[in-house]
Amino acid sequence: MNSPHCAAPSSSAPQDHHDGGTACHGCGTSRRSFLERGALLGAVGVVGTVGLTACTDEIRAEDNAPSHHVGGSPTPAVDLADLPVGGMTSVMVEGRTLLISRPAEDEVHAFSAVCTHQGCTVAPATENGEEVFACPCHGSHFNVATGVPYGGPAQKPLTEYTAVVDGDRVLVTL
Repeated sequence: MNSPHCAAPSSSAPQDHHDGGTACHGCGTSRRSFLERGALLGAVGVVGTVGLTACTDEIRAEDNAPSHHVGGSPTPAVDLADLPVGGMTSVMVEGRTLLISRPAEDEVHAFSAVCTHQGCTVAPATENGEEVFACPCHGSHFNVATGVPYGGPAQKPLTEYTAVVDGDRVLVTL
């Protein structure tokens, strides 16, 4: 069956298809053209992937992780009733997952839950009887009062947010 845009050859003689082309001389894509385009698209895909990988690695690079969040305004994060002295928690505040610890009555610390190694979500945990912020992906552990890593591949501390006790709640500057 012929395509309405592709007329059948005028003679019934066998067609010469050295390039693997179609019998209708230019209608459709020849096998060679198809393979050449596929190879070109494959090469573009490899180059694009390498470029994106380099970009992602740079974004994830520990040297690019900020140590302290700057700016914003104080935002309620958690009620003190939900965070006893010596406790820690993970909360979602304005679309950000924060880790908050309370080592003393009027002392609180807040950190980003994004691991500085490869961006996994860090969570409160107890390791060998010690309270830590732990990354489940590669085993990094962070101090709950400083955010400094002391185990696993992470080299930079968690990004710290300014946090204060205000009445019966914790405010974090976002």
